[in-house]
Amino acid sequence: MIENGIVVPMNPKREILRGASILIEGDKIAGIGSEAELKGQKPDITIDAREKIVIPGLIDLHFHSDNAAKGIGEHLNLEDFVNNYYYPVLAAASSEDVYRAALLAYSEALLSGTTVVNDMYIKLADCARAAEKLGIRSVLSSTATDMLKGLESLEDNERAFRTIRSPSGRVKVWMGVEWLPISSDEFLFKAREFADKYKTGIHVHLNESRNEVEMCVKDFGKRPTVRAHDCGITGPDVVAAHCVWLSEEEKKIYADTGTHVSHNPISNAKLGNGVSPAPELMAMGVNVGLGIDAPICNNTTDMFETMKFASLVHKARFTDASQMPALKIMEMATLNGARALGMRGELGSLEVGKKADVVLIDLNVPNMRPVHFGDYANIYQNLVYSSPGNAVDTVLVDGKIVVENKRLKTMDLKEIISGHSRMSEILIERRKDYLGQYC
Repeated sequence: MIENGIVVPMNPKREILRGASILIEGDKIAGIGSEAELKGQKPDITIDAREKIVIPGLIDLHFHSDNAAKGIGEHLNLEDFVNNYYYPVLAAASSEDVYRAALLAYSEALLSGTTVVNDMYIKLADCARAAEKLGIRSVLSSTATDMLKGLESLEDNERAFRTIRSPSGRVKVWMGVEWLPISSDEFLFKAREFADKYKTGIHVHLNESRNEVEMCVKDFGKRPTVRAHDCGITGPDVVAAHCVWLSEEEKKIYADTGTHVSHNPISNAKLGNGVSPAPELMAMGVNVGLGIDAPICNNTTDMFETMKFASLVHKARFTDASQMPALKIMEMATLNGARALGMRGELGSLEVGKKADVVLIDLNVPNMRPVHFGDYANIYQNLVYSSPGNAVDTVLVDGKIVVENKRLKTMDLKEIISGHSRMSEILIERRKDYLGQYC
């Protein structure tokens, strides 16, 4: 039982419940209400949520576990960055490197309130091993292509789908499409065949940079989203990351096909790629969630930071303070992400029968005060603008406590950090053997 909290369930009524309790049985929510409404229950574990806000776990819709080159190669644009750091590091990474990178990335995510990551990376079995050990929920896909050596292939992705077995059920495998400029039409058609054959989703980068669009037009005669659509890489089982440089035709493709979009504003700004027209897409009926992208081009996995930036960048872009209000941002980070991953019946809100992915945020930190209700209610605003990543106190995934008193409970964080530090220094050097091989 989680007792006496300020519960923000993200339910259809968008209620804020004061002094509410949540009853959890196994991995599901069994009841939500006042102490009187849930009387008679004798829980094995009771969590005191007084002076805490209780929210659904956040869903990171576009994530890469890559963090060895974090803070290195700053001030490079996307193409220079991937050529000098991202792709060479992936090519040089061993299974143990990937495991340690995923442990660090996932632990940071959990400690800042993210319970689901849509992770496109390499050596997915090692990512799955890290996810199972830490207790995070992970949707895995490969950085797959057929025109560059050193990255994953469709066969790698298929092998992961067929061999990864998740004892907890928290790990799923999708098809990944790394980048349109380095993928043939044949590969794209095969990716669609893969998704249809295994009844799984597709995770793809689209229209991230202006240069990407120019490369696709020059080499293939079509803009990225148009080409993806013509090859079957759109639809309600597709999450397209970035979607910054979109034509009107491409915006309409997303709306007409039900393709989901991950808005990753910090990464897009940091790499100098611009700002996605996320508000315009949503006005057209497109489902848009939020993602951090990767620690190497964001520098944190803190979704609260991304939530704040996603709101502010569009207020500045339109010179209109009413753009992207706090409640809409909360919906993007919870309900919209769950819908994009085909999990809206299980995740995204705190409702009876849904999975017990729950985050408790401590109000006894300066940045979370004051708290107002009624005419001056500021709960949603505090969640989005007050940067409460530092205030995440407790995290449950599948009804199991994975963060308690702001400490990782499933593994020794110091051990994760020390192991990663040794690995990353060696890996950065080893990447030099793979320089000059990319676009």
